[in-house]
Amino acid sequence: MLLRKNEHGLNDHVSVVKGIAIMLMLLGHSGMPWCGHMLSMIRMPVFVIASGYCFKDYYITHRLVFARRRVKSLYWPFVKWGLLFVLLHNVFCHLGLYAPDTPSYGWLDMAQLVPGVLAMKTPEPLVGGIWFITELFFGVMLFTLLLPLIKRCPLAWVAGFAALAVLMNLTGFHFRLRDVSLMSASYYTLGYWVRGRTLSHSWPTIGALAATLYLSSLVVRGNFQHMAPTWIIPNYATVMVGAWLLAALAWHIVEHCPRLTRALAHVGTHTLIILTLHFLAMRLVSWLIIVCSGMPMDYLSHHPVIKGCVWAWPLYFAAGLTLPLAYDWMKQKTLKIVGKWVKNEPDVV
Repeated sequence: MLLRKNEHGLNDHVSVVKGIAIMLMLLGHSGMPWCGHMLSMIRMPVFVIASGYCFKDYYITHRLVFARRRVKSLYWPFVKWGLLFVLLHNVFCHLGLYAPDTPSYGWLDMAQLVPGVLAMKTPEPLVGGIWFITELFFGVMLFTLLLPLIKRCPLAWVAGFAALAVLMNLTGFHFRLRDVSLMSASYYTLGYWVRGRTLSHSWPTIGALAATLYLSSLVVRGNFQHMAPTWIIPNYATVMVGAWLLAALAWHIVEHCPRLTRALAHVGTHTLIILTLHFLAMRLVSWLIIVCSGMPMDYLSHHPVIKGCVWAWPLYFAAGLTLPLAYDWMKQKTLKIVGKWVKNEPDVV
């Protein structure tokens, strides 16, 4: 993202940036006591900018194909996981993963939640991380709808989407869209515009960007999901600094650290499953802490981590990262084995 092409290929750069960003999200959710606000400001917008950066010119004349692919890659996973966690709600209640006063669902309750899931409203706390998919999806769809106009002057639309988000936030009139969706469209358009442009990735530049990001985080309030209208533009500037910083760091990683590149690129290509399952994975750490320390079992419902267990953030981070990846690995292996078995199955005459 925001990087020149080299012998390693552009995809490695983008995947490394996404890998770093999803790990920043995990650090924030794990209860790490340092720089939490700074990380929350930049981590999710970076994904949107990276997605816009990856937009292919082929889709300019094939917008319907692009829209269908985004439905398959964003809308369908949201609906699939949202409905699954609704069905598992009572199981999670029985296991103590939700607060004791959380009511169980009957079949009618579940049926009433289905329209909300189909409308991409996050139904369950344990899968709450997929709220981001909703905003990315609507931002991408808005970009696709207006692409014939956007391609003429992308920067004007970057500013226009952000200004409209400010207006919506001030007036409360949302035109059936959230201000976050408009910010998503703005970030996506920014990523689209910045393609092919080379920004400095020198170490002095990285140092200046890091210092600017830190100082900005001391002053600017809010994040991608929650911000007052007066902070939207300052927050936007901070996001651009953070995205540039991560892109510059990714350039050096790809150029000089092949093993780290492979690891981060692997994480960066599995962000959806991490986003979906990391809260559930962190509950396992909470259960282990409760069993080992003798805490009340009610603490298992603390979200996303047990309150007061700041020391356990590395454990939560490790579980949130590795367990979803392990699940995906096992799923792929199983599908591969089943596929070979089906393929080699003799014909029945």
